[in-house]
Amino acid sequence: MVKVRQRTDTKEPGWQVDIKAMPLGGLKAQRYRYTAPRSITSKSAALRWGEQVRREIEAGRPPPQAKAGKARAVEEKVEPVAQPVQSAKRPNTIREAVKVYLADCAGRGNAASTIEAKRLKLEHVVAIVGDASVAEAGEAEASQVRAAMRARGYATTTINQAMDDFAMMLRRCHVLRLRSAPPEEIEKIRDRQAAVSKAYDDGTFEALVSVATELGPEYAALLLVCGETALRVGEFIGLEVRDVDLERRTLRVERSVSPTGEVTPPKNGKPRTLSMTERLTAALVPFVDGRPKDAPLFEGRSGGRISRPGIRHRLARVQAMVGLQTKGAHVLRHSAATSALAGGADLVSVQKLLGHQHLATTVAAYLHDTGDAQERAVVALEKARASAPKVVTDPSRAPRTRS
Repeated sequence: MVKVRQRTDTKEPGWQVDIKAMPLGGLKAQRYRYTAPRSITSKSAALRWGEQVRREIEAGRPPPQAKAGKARAVEEKVEPVAQPVQSAKRPNTIREAVKVYLADCAGRGNAASTIEAKRLKLEHVVAIVGDASVAEAGEAEASQVRAAMRARGYATTTINQAMDDFAMMLRRCHVLRLRSAPPEEIEKIRDRQAAVSKAYDDGTFEALVSVATELGPEYAALLLVCGETALRVGEFIGLEVRDVDLERRTLRVERSVSPTGEVTPPKNGKPRTLSMTERLTAALVPFVDGRPKDAPLFEGRSGGRISRPGIRHRLARVQAMVGLQTKGAHVLRHSAATSALAGGADLVSVQKLLGHQHLATTVAAYLHDTGDAQERAVVALEKARASAPKVVTDPSRAPRTRS
C-alpha cells in the first residue's frame, strides 16, 4: 500500500511517500517513509516511484530512509567485516510461503475474515504438500491435494476453493520473488454429478418456519431473519438490539463478526437498512423489548453473541424435523434472493438487499433456476408481445425487389 502527500514544511515543494510492505522473509507488514527525489514533481509520478520502492522492499532491497540510514549503509559497504549484514531467511517450502502470503494479504488491507478464510483453505494444502518447494510447486502438488481431499469426502466446491487460493498464493509468490517463474495453471475438478439447488423453494421454506415456530421464538427468529433479510452469518451474529426499529419495521446492518470473533464492518464496508416483513417484526419483539440497546440481539447459552456452532445446531434441528439434509445458514440467504427475484423484484433491489457492491456478483451467485424459469420467461415474453400496440402496414409502400 502506497500513500502520497505533498510536503509544505520544506524550502522546495516535495512529496512524502508512506509505504506499507512486507519485507522479504517477514511475517508482518512494516511501515516505511521516504521523501521522493526532487526530480519528481507530480503526485502520479510519486505514486509510481513509491510502488517501485515497495517492490524493492519486498524483494529484500529496502533503500535507506534517513540520513543516518544512508551513512550506515555507506559504512556497511566500506567495512562489511566489522558490521556484517544478516539477510532475511528466504521461505523455501509451501508451509513457510503460506505464512508470508497471509502476512502479505494483511499488509495489502485484506479483511480479517478474508485472511481467515484463505488460511482455512490453505491448511488443506499445507497438510498434504507443506514441505514441497514453493519455487517448483504447481499442478503436480495441486493434483495430490485434490486426490487427498476427495478421498476424505470433501465437496467439489470446497476442493475448488482450495485450488483457487493455492493458485492465488503461487502467483503472489512470483510477484514477491519467492519463485523465479510464474506458476502453471491449476486445474479444478469438473463435477459431473447432478446439480443440487442452493436455495429452498417457497413451500420448503414455509415448512421450516412452521417447525421453527413450534420449537421456540429463537428458532423462528433465526429462520425469518436469515430467510427474509438475506443476512450473512457474520452479520446475523453482529446484530444488536439498537439495530431493530419495530415502529418503522427496519433492520440496520452495521457490523459483522468474523470466525475469529473480530467485529468488522459488513463485507462491502457499507452499512445498509433493510425493511422487515410483518411476521419478522413480530418475531423480534421479545428480543428487543426491555433489553439494553447495546446488547447482542441473539445470545448464546452462556451469554454474549450467539456462535456459529449455535446457529448450525438450531438450523440442523429444524432441517432434520422437516426431513431435509443439513445445510448452513447461507442457504437461507440464497433462498431469500431467489424468492425475491421469482416474485418480480428487479436485480438492483436484490443487490441492495444482499449488500453486494457489484451487480455482477448478484447475477453470478444468486440467480438460481427454481425449475420453472424457462416457462416464466416464455410467459413474460408472450405477455409483453400481446400488450404491444398493433402496427398497420401498407404493402404497396414496400420497396420493389428484383424478380
